[in-house]
Amino acid sequence: MSKFIWVSASPSLKYFHRRLLNNLSKVVKIEFWEYYQTLDEGSSIDKAVNLLHEYLANSPDPVHLLGHGIGGVVALNYARLYPDRVTSLVLLSVAVKPGINWHSYYYAQLQSLPSNRHCVLKLVSSNLFPDACARHVSDLVDRLDRDLVEAPSNHSLFKLDILDESGVEMPLLVCGSQDDPAIASPALYGWTTYFKSTDEIWRSSTGGHFFHHIHFELLSYRIQCFWQKVEPTMALDRFVQMELN
Repeated sequence: MSKFIWVSASPSLKYFHRRLLNNLSKVVKIEFWEYYQTLDEGSSIDKAVNLLHEYLANSPDPVHLLGHGIGGVVALNYARLYPDRVTSLVLLSVAVKPGINWHSYYYAQLQSLPSNRHCVLKLVSSNLFPDACARHVSDLVDRLDRDLVEAPSNHSLFKLDILDESGVEMPLLVCGSQDDPAIASPALYGWTTYFKSTDEIWRSSTGGHFFHHIHFELLSYRIQCFWQKVEPTMALDRFVQMELN
């Protein structure tokens, strides 16, 4: 069976991946790869992709890649550059135009609202994580503020870099949330234009941009079902089957 690699490019946001990864780890071993960008480095998705390629260079077989947000964009770009190295691709909160993400949503709000950075981040945090209490919003503001610096995004107040849209060669699962303001329905369902018979799309009704933190069990089941179609010998988690069937 191929390796399963979670691709992360947002160190400050990895807390929101833990529940899903812990659940998936009941079935398969998930390797966690993370890109760290130092403050003196230029922001570059390409550099993250190159480092991921170096990491996977010694892997004898193709791998299953999955990621959320900008981490998902890194996985997507790698899959397009090296399709023979990727068995399947799972993208969470990734738009068909990959440059559309929470960073672009933030900068659009910053340009349109007469408020400072902290106030806009507080508003964006509440929108990305609906129903969060004040304490959680405060924590999310801090995490998002760091992600604007740490993640390899090409966005800035003066430039919103929207990457080209297209499909991929390997089986693809795209997931999102109906109430995610950063990745609206057209940005998510635009993927279906490029779908093959092996591709799937799934959305939760709630959860916002970090829906995988809220609905981790249901999402884990969806991902496992997708993987099982690619790897027929893979067994689903029995607990998840009993709970969700």
